[in-house]
Amino acid sequence: ALGFSEEQARRLLGLQPRLGPQRREAAAAQLLLLGLSAEAALGLLERSPGLLRMPTERLQDRAGELRRLGLDGGRAARRRGRGRGG
Repeated sequence: ALGFSEEQARRLLGLQPRLGPQRREAAAAQLLLLGLSAEAALGLLERSPGLLRMPTERLQDRAGELRRLGLDGGRAARRRGRGRGG
């Protein structure tokens, strides 16, 4: 679902098991809409499980703001890389 492999979907479902699947799906969808790959989105949710507890509307607002600023997944990663090493 949402472009995740079977193994990635199992990992996603294992995150914050008390939350409903809709919450996990909504968070993953917002990250994918930012241009992150399925693996990158899953990795971010694994490292920052608090994203799963954010209300869906807040996630959508934050993702929308990042898109308005032009920080989709690929460009944000490149900008971070340039800022680190010079």
